[in-house]
Amino acid sequence: MNSPVQIWRQHKTLHNYLGKRGKLLVWTKILVPPLGFEQQAPYLVGIVKFNDGEKLPVQIVDCNESELKPNQKIEAVIRKIGKAKSEDVIEYGIKVKPI
Repeated sequence: MNSPVQIWRQHKTLHNYLGKRGKLLVWTKILVPPLGFEQQAPYLVGIVKFNDGEKLPVQIVDCNESELKPNQKIEAVIRKIGKAKSEDVIEYGIKVKPI
């Protein structure tokens, strides 16, 4: 579990990814999620390669699985991750959407 300070430190770097573009390499649908992500199931995750060469595993949002195809262009967005914890700190993170 992250402390509010750790969450704040992570949030300070999110702007570096905002609007970054790349392509979707592979993806899958998560039907049985880990703790903290139950309310999002089912959801899509994939490996993306950004135009600067960085590869990341990220959640895919704003689309259906049938709309995805290999090498599809994507854009990074900042979205809420999970539910607010006991400290009432809402965590945000990087997700991608097709463009």
